[in-house]
Amino acid sequence: RCHTIIEPYLSKQWFVKMKPLAEQAIKVVKKGKIKFTPKRWTKVYLNWMENIKDWCVSRQIWWGHQLPVYYCQECKPKGVIVSRSRPEKCPDCGSTNLEQDPDVLDTWFSSWLWPFATFGWPLKSSDDRQKELDYFYPTSVLVTAPEIIFFWVARMIMAGCEFMGKIPFSDVYIHGTVRDQEGKKMSKSLGNSIDPLQIIEKYGCDALRFSLIVTAASGSDIYLSEERFEQGRNFSNKIWNASRFILMNLKEGVTGEGIDKNSLCTQDRWILSALNTTIKKVNKSIDGFKFNEALNAAYEFFWHEFCDWYVEVAKLSINERNTQEVLVFVLKKALLLLHPFMPFITDEISSKVPGNKISTIAISQWPKPQKFTVRKASLDTMRYVKKCTFSIRNLRASIDLVASMKPLIRIITSPKTKKIVQAASPLILHLAGVKAIEVTTDQTVPAYSISASVNADVRVCLFLEGLVDIEKEKAKLSQQMGELAKQLKAKQALLNNKNFVKRAPKEVVSNEKKRCGELVSLIEKTKAVKDAFK
Repeated sequence: RCHTIIEPYLSKQWFVKMKPLAEQAIKVVKKGKIKFTPKRWTKVYLNWMENIKDWCVSRQIWWGHQLPVYYCQECKPKGVIVSRSRPEKCPDCGSTNLEQDPDVLDTWFSSWLWPFATFGWPLKSSDDRQKELDYFYPTSVLVTAPEIIFFWVARMIMAGCEFMGKIPFSDVYIHGTVRDQEGKKMSKSLGNSIDPLQIIEKYGCDALRFSLIVTAASGSDIYLSEERFEQGRNFSNKIWNASRFILMNLKEGVTGEGIDKNSLCTQDRWILSALNTTIKKVNKSIDGFKFNEALNAAYEFFWHEFCDWYVEVAKLSINERNTQEVLVFVLKKALLLLHPFMPFITDEISSKVPGNKISTIAISQWPKPQKFTVRKASLDTMRYVKKCTFSIRNLRASIDLVASMKPLIRIITSPKTKKIVQAASPLILHLAGVKAIEVTTDQTVPAYSISASVNADVRVCLFLEGLVDIEKEKAKLSQQMGELAKQLKAKQALLNNKNFVKRAPKEVVSNEKKRCGELVSLIEKTKAVKDAFK
């Protein structure tokens, strides 16, 4: 650090013979008593242990545990005494002229004793702290970084097997390294680190936690930039606003515990089924140390299924008690699933939920899948609600139809799906913002309409008459097709240039080909919309 030349200095060092210590530590991992996650680190651990070298524990620094080695000044060079406590005299010559070795033990020599030394080890059976040691040793999971597998993890396993006679932990979770956008490891010395306190001040603590965990695939490095925290902030806002809407519309006495299972409607059964599926996904992911997958599952459920669909549909019957009970029940369970990842906002909202009888959400019982009858018809109906609503929204967007304009919709179905689509149509009407929906098995696509295929059995048609100036819209679409055709022609000319294909990087050529395909698709879609005006 001071940028001066370091002069090598030869001196006597103390070593610990490692091969005997490594034998048992290798066996417990090979037998699966200790498991590494991700599994690839098992091979790295075993490779180092099977080729282990003796450990130099001497350090020439001013702090640390001084070596328990004493030298008799009268018996040099043979007068070496290793003792836990300072001897009164030399056992050979009786001299009291003793000097302790000035070296201190390697930091990791102290740290490898951590799992049991923190409880006062070595203890006598009568010691009060023995109960603590028996309770906390061995522990279950060690979470750490890959660079200290050898410095600390392996040595704790060796020390545990040697001094305690049993493993210190059963699982080792190796997390990734936080890097910047260029792939460099974040560090203060490089000046590329992000100050978490500044991020918390700007985006919130939960947003920081969310953005780190959601991008951290099991054991993989995290490539971080400040922009990533915006997703966490936006999700925090979504949780708060959705919870506020639910809580401000509740009748007195609604706690989420009074659901009448006999009065559940289609959307109620669907969201409860989706909640069950999410609980199973989150539990499975956490058990497998796939924390980002657990958070993604909870995130997708809360934002895209609960907020985007159920809460919107629930507005139709928000004054009905059973709807309110389902809303609160699902909200409470969703907050619990999110709590390990976003503890502060979930605890704050939980404290405001009616019927809350505990001081903090942290001591609540973890969610378990609920037992109730899942009706396939309910799930099928909601599936068509979502698909048809998506199709109608896309059709509206294709002609820039403003939200205030409510078109007429015709849904063409096969006889076998007509009943399900009819059951879905009232919800589609509300979610898609349309005037009326006609469900028919007549396969004729009406004139002056644009349509989209939902699947092999269902097609959605949006009537255009009275909504847009047809001639003006046709002219606009013709202009768009012309511009897209020019872009496509330019791209094709570039790809037909042999010099370009030969000299340009493969990635650039691949992107140009991909863009050509996108332009062809856009032209076809635009033409389909234009043809609907004929």
